[in-house]
Amino acid sequence: MRTRIVKHSWMPKLTTRIFDELHGYIALTELEAKIVDTAVFQRLRRIKQLSAAWLVYPGAVHTRFSHSLGVMYVMGIVAEKLAREGYIPEDDLQLLRVAALLHDIGHYPYSHTLETYYHMKKKGPSHEELARYIILRDPELSEIISDYGLDPWEIISIIEGRHREPVYNMLLGSDLDVDRADYLPRDALHTGVTYGVIDLHRIIDTLTVSSDGSLAIIYKGVHAVENFYTARLHMYQSVYYHKTIIAYESLLRLILESLFDEKISEQWKLEPDWVYKAINSGEYYYWDDYWVHTLLYNALTSEYISDDTKRMIKLFLNRRGLKTVVDLSRLSDTPLSEEEKEKLLEVYKEIIEEVPSKAVIIFVDSIPVVGEETAVKVMLPNKELVTITEMDTIVRRLPKYYVVVRIYADPMYVGIVRNLIEQKTSLETRRRKQQ
Repeated sequence: MRTRIVKHSWMPKLTTRIFDELHGYIALTELEAKIVDTAVFQRLRRIKQLSAAWLVYPGAVHTRFSHSLGVMYVMGIVAEKLAREGYIPEDDLQLLRVAALLHDIGHYPYSHTLETYYHMKKKGPSHEELARYIILRDPELSEIISDYGLDPWEIISIIEGRHREPVYNMLLGSDLDVDRADYLPRDALHTGVTYGVIDLHRIIDTLTVSSDGSLAIIYKGVHAVENFYTARLHMYQSVYYHKTIIAYESLLRLILESLFDEKISEQWKLEPDWVYKAINSGEYYYWDDYWVHTLLYNALTSEYISDDTKRMIKLFLNRRGLKTVVDLSRLSDTPLSEEEKEKLLEVYKEIIEEVPSKAVIIFVDSIPVVGEETAVKVMLPNKELVTITEMDTIVRRLPKYYVVVRIYADPMYVGIVRNLIEQKTSLETRRRKQQ
């Protein structure tokens, strides 16, 4: 699965190379090497790329660190090509590579697992908001960026997708961006799920910029893009929304919620506001996956933590997590309806009359397979620009959504929950027959 090494025509002040398991040797400029050596970037070595996926795929222990280097590498290849063709000024190549290198600098421990809880439940900052704060406020990183003459706000604008040059935003934030171009094959490599293999260099070779300044694919690269979309869909099903991985991520969020409820969040530094203070003080450097496990170990020996919370922690650490009792996930042309959500909520309310509310988790999501507004643009031989969904391609025939509908239960209550659901299903079947 290793991609070929591409020689770089542009590489000022080359200082070091890092061997990457996916791309081979990744060369760093002096600026990039200094950024990589900062404490805030080294933190990414201790954050796994796929959160709890290692509990299902033992090899999925690769990190945000290696992914960030990979995204920078792919950005360098793509930006060099576009610069040679006159679409991007060569002076901006370093800017784009640094933006790619720092795009995940604000990620939470356990990545999206903790971010979902902090951001959605506690109104804490998103990882993009943290990235902005770090780039501007981390003393070591901000000084390096300033010393090399880059504008931190311009780096942030690319990461946040609001740069004045539309193609810069699309390179780091679109259906076919350099972020996905790295994580799909990287995640496939480490999980062993071969569905994520893409023809990265064919895609890069056929990338261009249209007359309106948008990133596009020349028509002869359509097959590689078709493969990209199908690979992403299969990775959604096999890895990113795998029922057991979601179960452990949900369990970890339940544990966090319990720790908050037990009023120890301030002394254990769990409050969202603490994150900003930690960036200023330097404590943020150690806010990583190991921090999460230390939190769990401390909770197990604390007299202030309830026995039930300790039990949940042991379920997580010993891989005895939530069980799937209902899985109605499907491919669909429509997202989950409000009516279906209401029915699930009714089921949940009935179940928690018999078991504790934290013993049941309902997980629903409608993941776009092909974004209507973000679908890859294709440049036809006559220079006409169309989206790939307007062409007679496999992509046009793909379902629009992967709809995930699951009910999980605490192992202690699995039998009760299943019986309650079966009873309700049986009653509804009878009612329909009577009608």
